[in-house]
Amino acid sequence: MRVTARYLELDEARAQVADFVERNAGRVELLDVVDGDDVVGWVWLGGDAEDFSLHDVLLDEPARAAELLPEILERARGAGAKQVGVGAHPDDPSRAAVVALPGFVPRATNMALPLDTEIADPGDLELRAMTPREFEAFMAVMTDDYAGELAAAGMTPEAAAQRSRDQMAELIPAGQESPGMVFLTAWVGDEPVGRLWLRTQVRMASVYDVEVGADQRRKGSGAAIMNAGATWCREHGHPALGLNVFAHNPGARALYDRLGYHVTFDFCTLDVPDA
Repeated sequence: MRVTARYLELDEARAQVADFVERNAGRVELLDVVDGDDVVGWVWLGGDAEDFSLHDVLLDEPARAAELLPEILERARGAGAKQVGVGAHPDDPSRAAVVALPGFVPRATNMALPLDTEIADPGDLELRAMTPREFEAFMAVMTDDYAGELAAAGMTPEAAAQRSRDQMAELIPAGQESPGMVFLTAWVGDEPVGRLWLRTQVRMASVYDVEVGADQRRKGSGAAIMNAGATWCREHGHPALGLNVFAHNPGARALYDRLGYHVTFDFCTLDVPDA
């Protein structure tokens, strides 16, 4: 399911899992789920006070997912975590059963648009590479904006600020020249109307940031930028364009639904009582 959803080659997917395991050695446990003497499933979970997640779960009887919660919460409490995060794939019954339990709150959704379908004409809008001055202005606000999004999605302000700084340093180590990153300004004639940041180093390109100028909103510019971005990605050989939309941004989610994006992954959190 994950390989299909992210358009990964199998070897590429294995390499990503191996990297995750190496980076999280000692933080994440793979545990059997037992009922008496029978193994009836397994869970992969762990983390620390700021990031404790149920990374994967497989149950013979997904309807029994609620029976897992007391021990999951106890392990999260032992790590000092205030929340447990878990993601669900649409066709994964075990994960779906977990996030459907009372108390889980939707936080973010991954979506994808296959680029072998018709893409609407963006009209007069065109995308041009950011100038160094435009990129400098973009970075001046990007880290704080992303930290605000993370905080609105449930992280503490301190953890959100640190996560934003860490991710920006990892994603853009060489600024505008960072490999696999494309920074574009949207123009209509001689007027800049927005911006678009794409990750292009894997088969499925991703939207890392899209912004419409404050004076250009409710004029169709958001849809035009997304359509122009999808066309750009198709012209550069990508089979799909993916993105993440936070649950507290229903307007953006409605736009992506309207443009034909489909859900590949839902991320939810559960508060840990007496954390």
